[in-house]
Amino acid sequence: MTLFAVPGEAQILHPGAEIGWTDYADLALASPVVLVGAVDRVDRLSKKDAPDVPPGQVRALVQAKLQTALKAPSLLPEGAAWLWQGAAGAKGRPPFAREDRLLVFARPMAGGARPEVQALQLVSNAGQQPWTVEAEAQVRAILKEAQQPGALGLMVTGVADGFHTQGDVPGTSESQFFLRTEGGRPLTLVVRRSPGREPEVRASAGDLVERAVPIQPRTLLWRALACGLPAELPPALAGQEGLAGDYRLAREAIGACGRTLPPPA
Repeated sequence: MTLFAVPGEAQILHPGAEIGWTDYADLALASPVVLVGAVDRVDRLSKKDAPDVPPGQVRALVQAKLQTALKAPSLLPEGAAWLWQGAAGAKGRPPFAREDRLLVFARPMAGGARPEVQALQLVSNAGQQPWTVEAEAQVRAILKEAQQPGALGLMVTGVADGFHTQGDVPGTSESQFFLRTEGGRPLTLVVRRSPGREPEVRASAGDLVERAVPIQPRTLLWRALACGLPAELPPALAGQEGLAGDYRLAREAIGACGRTLPPPA
């Protein structure tokens, strides 16, 4: 059954791998539509309709009943439909069935044949995910944080400059790293050392470094730093021993990005 004409780029591959918090953040921020739906119908496309599907995979038109819209540019109808492609399950069928709940990250498409069914295009090869309580809770929290002023546009693209200063008290020092960001917003990484205390790693998403805050894991600020900070300082800064040492410490404290999939284009 054909509900709508779907362009070739909507026919995407789903890797089926378990994804993490950063992947959910990538998907949620890139998607105009995020919804929870219950599968109503799965129509596997024939070899004639999908001749380019590689062996061991299947392409299907998925129709679902809308249960919850977590994000949408406007009111959604009661149903949605999209193309899915991925590894075949038992008997060459998709590895999900009627009534299964899915978490969907997509773009709305125009031209649907039925007004009660919203045509969608998944935003990436991971745009359809199995629904779990934990996954929905993570996505809800990400979307809520994204609505806060100044939460977006902070993804780091490089280190513009930095300096290291010794304090008046022996053993005290501070390094500041001025970061380039995707949205052009100011972002400063600060490392402070004091005798008898663990070094502090903070960040200021503004012009006032005095307001630098600790970096909490699984936040959009943490993602901007963990996924964007380069492995090394630029050559002009890397030769400064104190600065370079604090940068290595900050990178280790912030930790790995945790991204398992390429972010949506």
